[in-house]
Amino acid sequence: MKKSIFYYLFAVVCTVCLFTACSDDDDDKVTPTIDNIIGTYNGDMDVKLAGTEIVSNKSAAITVTKASESQVTVALNGFTIPGILEEAINISASCAVTPDGDDLKLTGSTTASILGMDLQVTITGEADGRELDLDITVPQAAVVVDFDGVK
Repeated sequence: MKKSIFYYLFAVVCTVCLFTACSDDDDDKVTPTIDNIIGTYNGDMDVKLAGTEIVSNKSAAITVTKASESQVTVALNGFTIPGILEEAINISASCAVTPDGDDLKLTGSTTASILGMDLQVTITGEADGRELDLDITVPQAAVVVDFDGVK
């Protein structure tokens, strides 16, 4: 009787060991640096005017280039909204880059010519080397653009 309990216990231990797995340590995590966030990100933009969404999932591309060891230039060129904003907008802003957990935080501002007016544009967001998430805000026009893209 004692031997059969031992065999049953041994079978349970072996069964548990069969279903135990190791976690996958190769998750391709990239430590974000300025050099690996450089590139062109293709994605979609949502545009809100005074809190109301006027455009959803508009395709766009944003280019990030290195300006210095702690700054990048973020550029959105030729952006239009058919039927609303026919004149192409070009925005290029120098952004400070600071570590923020597993991402790099981007913050900057510039002045852009929009509909013949020079308006202040602020850019905030984060990048991790594969994805870029930016908010482009034009406070005087109550416009907020949310961009999500991948390299």
